[in-house]
Amino acid sequence: MKKRIAIILPTLSQTIDQQVIRGIQTSLDPQLYSCLFMPVGYLPDEQDFQDKDLWLIKQLSKLDIDGVVLYGGGVGYKTSDKVMRKVVEAIGELPIVNVGSVIEGIPSVLVDNYSGMYQLTQHMLEIGCKDILYIDGPENNFDSQQRYKAFSDVLAEHGLSHAPEQHLHGDMTPVGAGKLCHQWLAKQQRLPDAIMCVNDLSAKGVIEELDKQQVAIPEQVKVSGFDDFEYADAIRPSLTTAIYPAQRTGSLAAQLVVESINGATLDAQYQLETMSILRASTGAPAKDVELRSNDEQNRLLIQQRDSNAQRLAVTRLLHQRQTLDTILTQAQPTLDELGIPELYIYQQGFSEQGKSHTYLAHRLQPGSLALAESVTPLPAAFEEVIGDKAHQGLWVISELKSGNQHFGYMVALTEGVHAEFIEFMAPQIADIIDHQRLLEETKQYQAQVELSEKMAALGGLVSGVAHEINTPLGNSLLAASHLKEQIALLASQMKNQQLTKANFEKFVDDASNTSDIIISSAQRAAELITSFKQVAVDQSYEEQRSINLADYINKVLRSLQHQLKGTKVSLNTQLEPNLHVFTYPGAIAQVITNLFGNALIHGLDHGKTEGKISISLEKAGQGAQLIVADTGKGASQETVSHIFEPFYTTARGQGGCGLGMHIVYNLITQKLQWQLQVDTQPEKGFRFIISIPQQALNQTEAAN
Repeated sequence: MKKRIAIILPTLSQTIDQQVIRGIQTSLDPQLYSCLFMPVGYLPDEQDFQDKDLWLIKQLSKLDIDGVVLYGGGVGYKTSDKVMRKVVEAIGELPIVNVGSVIEGIPSVLVDNYSGMYQLTQHMLEIGCKDILYIDGPENNFDSQQRYKAFSDVLAEHGLSHAPEQHLHGDMTPVGAGKLCHQWLAKQQRLPDAIMCVNDLSAKGVIEELDKQQVAIPEQVKVSGFDDFEYADAIRPSLTTAIYPAQRTGSLAAQLVVESINGATLDAQYQLETMSILRASTGAPAKDVELRSNDEQNRLLIQQRDSNAQRLAVTRLLHQRQTLDTILTQAQPTLDELGIPELYIYQQGFSEQGKSHTYLAHRLQPGSLALAESVTPLPAAFEEVIGDKAHQGLWVISELKSGNQHFGYMVALTEGVHAEFIEFMAPQIADIIDHQRLLEETKQYQAQVELSEKMAALGGLVSGVAHEINTPLGNSLLAASHLKEQIALLASQMKNQQLTKANFEKFVDDASNTSDIIISSAQRAAELITSFKQVAVDQSYEEQRSINLADYINKVLRSLQHQLKGTKVSLNTQLEPNLHVFTYPGAIAQVITNLFGNALIHGLDHGKTEGKISISLEKAGQGAQLIVADTGKGASQETVSHIFEPFYTTARGQGGCGLGMHIVYNLITQKLQWQLQVDTQPEKGFRFIISIPQQALNQTEAAN
C-alpha cells in the first residue's frame, strides 16, 4: 500500500512554496507515495493566535497520514516558537521533518542564511557602501535573524556600527518594504549608499519605490535582496541577491521523511549552502538575458489568457448563489479544461449518537455516492498514480472556512500551475455552504415563527371564545340554581301540605320561564362552540371549502372583540352578506387576526389611544374588496417600503419579531392568490385593501 505524506505549507501561490513543492515531487516515487499538499496560511503572532487556526492540521489524524513535511519557515514566519510547538502537538506522533526554521526536537532542513548574507555584505563594503539602510523581516523570523546577524558581524569586523534607525522591520512583502523605504527617505531627506533587503520580495518593493522617486540604481543607491527567485534576473536593473535553494530543501526533506517513516533516526539539523550572485543593482556588469522567441512568448500569453478566462468563468459560477451541486455540475467542463479533473468536498456532520464526523458531501463527478466512499476521509482516487511524471499533478487539501465557521475541507487534483486556484476556490465554496446553511436556518425559523403566530392566533381565539361563552354559561347556571330553589320550595310545600293551586301555577310559570332561559343560553353557548370549532379546525387544517365570507369574518371577530374591553377603541363592521368564496378559511382567520392585532397594538398603542378599527367587505368591479382600516398613527413611506419584509419591525425592543405582516402578505398573495395594497400616512392610520378576484367567486359557484 502506498505511503501517505502530508506537506504543510502556508500557500501554493508564492515562488518559494512552489519550489519546495517541486523538490518534494521530483524526489518521491508516485508508485510508492501519495502526497497531500496542505496550505494553511501564515499563522498569526502569539497574541492573535487561536486554536482554531490549526483546525485543518488537526484533521491529519483522520486521514491515515504516514509522515509530514512541515515548511515551518513559511507557516510560522511571523509567529513565535510557542505557536510552532502547538503545530507540532496538533500533528501528533507522526514522523515530521521541518523546513526553514528550528523547532526543538524536530529534524530540520535549513539553509545557510548566514553565509549568503555575509557574502552580500562583504560585497557592499568592497564597493564603498558604508551608509546602509537594512530592511528586515519580522523579529521572530528565523531567516531574518540569521541574515541580520551575518550583516552585523561583517560590519563589526570592519569596525563599523549600524544605527538603530537604519534597521527597519517589515513583513517581507513588496508593499511593506516599499512603504518603509518611502517613510525613511521622507524622514531622513537623504539617500543611503545602499539598501539591503532581507529577501527579494522586499528588494522588489524598494526598487519600485526608488523608481517612483526617480532615484537611479545603482548610480545613486545600490540594492540587494536574498532568495534569487525567478524575477530577480528579470527585473530592471537585475537584482544582486543570494541563492535560497528552496527546491533542494524540498527534495532533502522528502528523502528524510521517507527515512523516518522507515524507522531511521535523523540528525537534528541538515544545512544547505548558499552563495551570492552579483548583478546590475549593485553595479555588476549586466549579463545578456536569453530572450524567448516571439512564438514562445505569444504561446505563453495565449495560455495565460485562456487560463484567466477559465478561472473567471468558474468564479462567476461560484457567485451565482445556486446550490453547490448545481454549481459543480456547471463548472465541471471548465475545471477539467483548467487541469482540475477531481474535486471532492467533505463537510462536518453529526452521527445519530451526536458525535462529530466528516463525510463526503459533494464531488465534481455527478452521480450518487456509495456509502463506503462517503465515509472515507480521502477519495479513492488519491491512491491512484497521478501520471508517468510525478509533477504532472498535485493533490491539494484546503480548509472550508467562512469567518469563524469551519465547514470541512476540499480535496482536489490539479495541475501545479493552477494549484493556487484551489486556495481561491475554498473560501468561495465555504461561503456558498454558509449561505445555504443560513437560508435553511432562516426557513426553519420562519416556519417556527409562522407556527407560533398560528398558535398565538388560535390561543387568542380560545381566549375570546372562553370570554364570550362565559355569559351564556353564567346565565344558564344562575337559571338552573333558581329552578332548583323553586323545586325545593315546591317539595317543602307538598311535604307540609301547604301546596295550593295558586302556588303550583306560579311554580309552573316560573319553571317554564327559567327553562327558556336555560335553553336559550345553552343554544347561545352551542353556537359559540360550533363557531369556535369551525374556525379552530380551519386554522389547524389547510383545506379549501366554500364559506359565506361575512359570516366567517364575524365568527373570527367574535373571538377577538373581548380584546377591546377596557380600551378606547371601537370596532365597526360593514360586511356584504351574500359573498361566498371557495378558499382556505384558516388563512382568512389568520389574516383578520393579524391585521386586527396590528391595528390595536401598533396603530392604537394597545388600545391606549382613542380610535376606531373598521372592517368592510363589498363588491368591487369584477370581484370584491375586503378593507381593514384603523385611525391610528400610520407610518412613513420608508416603513411601508419594508413592511412586508421578513424580520422587519418598528417594535424590536417591545417583543416584535417582524414576521406578522410578512405572514399576512404571503397568505394573501401566495396561498389565497388575492392581492394586497397598503395606504397610510403618518398620523392618518392604515388601510389594508385586499382585492378578491372574480375567479374566487366563480370557484364557489363551480364547487356548489
